[in-house]
Amino acid sequence: MTSSLAFLHFTIEKHPPKTEQMHVIIVAFVMSVFWISTIAGELLNCLAALGTLLELPPALLGLTVLAWGNSVGDLVADVAVAKAGRPAMAMAGCFAGPMFNMLVGLGTALVMQTANVYPNAYELGFHVGIVIAFVFLLLSLMGSLLVITWSRFRVPRFWGVCLVGLYVVFTFVSLIIATFST
Repeated sequence: MTSSLAFLHFTIEKHPPKTEQMHVIIVAFVMSVFWISTIAGELLNCLAALGTLLELPPALLGLTVLAWGNSVGDLVADVAVAKAGRPAMAMAGCFAGPMFNMLVGLGTALVMQTANVYPNAYELGFHVGIVIAFVFLLLSLMGSLLVITWSRFRVPRFWGVCLVGLYVVFTFVSLIIATFST
């Protein structure tokens, strides 16, 4: 009981933090990024170990467990924002989150890899699954651009159904390729 009261006394702020504590806030932010990165790396290692134990191809795990786990937070947030009466913000989040992942996440990884092999170029291993993923990505983005433009910047319900159907087809095709390519 005493420790609980002491915890409450010393952790509840009575005044806003002073500006001199900004360096502590910055260090805390950097450390949180470090810990998130470390935990994500360990989760990936556990996922890879699970795939090895169950003799599942890594592409299969990436297409299912990793992709769904990575996206469920965005799905919940975007639906909540749309239901809160901010559909434009939700739509922007649907495109901005994956775009950030592709441009910053993939871009940073490629910069680091090319720096490791400099002055040579980093060679990507060709896999038909990558081509399929890019084709489906192109179909969904270009289709969205055309349909939304033709609909005077309104998203028709049928297009949502089409996008979900396109994802189901993509997942099915990718799982077949991942299963038979090993």
